[in-house]
Amino acid sequence: MIINETNYDIFNKVSKLTMTDYEIKWFNAENIKGYIDNEGLICMISDLLLEVERLEEKVEDIIQDRNDNYRQITPSEMYD
Repeated sequence: MIINETNYDIFNKVSKLTMTDYEIKWFNAENIKGYIDNEGLICMISDLLLEVERLEEKVEDIIQDRNDNYRQITPSEMYD
């Protein structure tokens, strides 16, 4: 896939989010012209899916923690 100014920000954000260098091959790095091969794209997608799973687990843990440790209190308990 060709990398240019219009899509470079997406690749840069994914790289920062996953803390991975996906080895963009630059024709001209100053003008942001390069490419990434299909294998690199598949790795990016795979890493993003893992990040989504990690965040889903974190949300589930927070919800479970809330359900396990918090209960609704009555006004008398609140002001007593």
